[in-house]
Amino acid sequence: MSVPTITAIRVRRLLLLLPLLVLAALVASWFWGGSKNAQSTLPDVTLETLDGQAYALTPKPGSIRLVELIYTRCPDICPTTTIKMVQLQKRLLEANLMGNGIEFLTVTIDPENDTPDVLRYYAKQLGIQPQGWTILRGDEQTTRTVTSSLGFFSNKMEDGFISHTSSTYLIDQNNRVMRKFGMGEDFDPDEIYQELLNVKKEG
Repeated sequence: MSVPTITAIRVRRLLLLLPLLVLAALVASWFWGGSKNAQSTLPDVTLETLDGQAYALTPKPGSIRLVELIYTRCPDICPTTTIKMVQLQKRLLEANLMGNGIEFLTVTIDPENDTPDVLRYYAKQLGIQPQGWTILRGDEQTTRTVTSSLGFFSNKMEDGFISHTSSTYLIDQNNRVMRKFGMGEDFDPDEIYQELLNVKKEG
């Protein structure tokens, strides 16, 4: 049998197996991804506000929270995400929903460099309004507890930049992750605004 014929047979076999391989990958993704999503929670730990007050991440009956994990030296998706959340906050304030059952949390993943003063400057520069929006920091260990519980990966590089997961999290009143959204250009304020309205209607 010639080499071209053998190659053609192998290609046909691969094409026959391809749908099964794709199906297996989808099933695995659904199974493992679904399991991870189901276990993702906002941990019941205590962080600190910019005024030095203790802030417990306890379940909050009647409220849903949108959580972003950022660091202020991030050159791209962190500030872009925050700016888009500011746009979303303005719409929620106009609808009288911000702070009335809908809250935003910003948690730094770089507490060593993101001091209260640095975070205040970040908030001022990007236009964050205090109503319904809390900026938090914790020690390294508590911060790792938050990121690992949410399934958020971060790794500080030698140059000081941090590679990290590009996800924001919608948290229900029991501290469970209801849905993940993207960061940066993948964060769609219109989509998330509608999602927040739908969740509020469903109670």
